[in-house]
Amino acid sequence: MNKLLPFAIAFAMTGVATAGASVDAETPSVVVEYGDLNLNTRAGIVKLHARLRSAAQNVCSPLESRVIGRLGEYEACVSKAITQSVAAVGNDSLSKYHRYGIKPAVLASN
Repeated sequence: MNKLLPFAIAFAMTGVATAGASVDAETPSVVVEYGDLNLNTRAGIVKLHARLRSAAQNVCSPLESRVIGRLGEYEACVSKAITQSVAAVGNDSLSKYHRYGIKPAVLASN
């Protein structure tokens, strides 16, 4: 089964799960495929999260700017788009990974 996640720019969306029906043709969007990933493994979760981040950066890129005031808009767009997409996938492990990230490994030292 090939899983697809419609992904549209965060400011224009009411919800990622219904993006195909609610986003007009002028709203930038991409489809994130994840049917090839095993979401029961940490590696699958990490890979999907990376794909979602990449897609968010892609659709939010029109907001990317070196102007300080615009930087916040871009970062907010990316953050909101990833959060909505994670919710649309509906996978508890992905949600926890998104919320808490990777905990740093404790390294032994002398």
